[in-house]
Amino acid sequence: MLFPAAATATHVVEFCNRISATEKPITVACQPMLSEPENECFVIVPEHASCHGGEQIIGWAIWERPGVFIEAEFHAVWRNPLGEFLCLTPRPRSFEAITFLPDSNRKYHGRQVDNIRHALVKDMDVVRFLFLAKRRMEILNTGDLADQHGYISLPKKLEREYFKVMKEMVRLENRLATRYPSHSAS
Repeated sequence: MLFPAAATATHVVEFCNRISATEKPITVACQPMLSEPENECFVIVPEHASCHGGEQIIGWAIWERPGVFIEAEFHAVWRNPLGEFLCLTPRPRSFEAITFLPDSNRKYHGRQVDNIRHALVKDMDVVRFLFLAKRRMEILNTGDLADQHGYISLPKKLEREYFKVMKEMVRLENRLATRYPSHSAS
């Protein structure tokens, strides 16, 4: 299970420096717009900014499985007219705040962007899990699928590979939860 990373933790700052050496991670309060669809920041934030002022800030939400791996998710937050950063995006689990790394060099082009992942332990199961997460994203973005949003119907061959990848990810997730139990809190 992933949790918001601590913006000031040394390993988080080092990870963020590899993504953008000119920006620093910040803590952003969450005020999800519960009437909006989950995980759709690139729809929610520009619409909200056009109605309420402020602007969309593109960057990365920084998540971690503490002590196991860290992950940057391409994300957008709202900077309101007072200059405050707020995360408006509903998620399956709610958080009071997230860690966010602004990235002024990135633009959103209507396509999904894969997460950036880094193992925090020397563990071949973690390495394999992160590889499979990358492969899952590649499958979901093969060809014209990269331009689709919401429910995606995979061709049979990709569907078989996708379910094979997911099955192995669940198996590895269970092994990692057993191996690192203090990092699997719900």
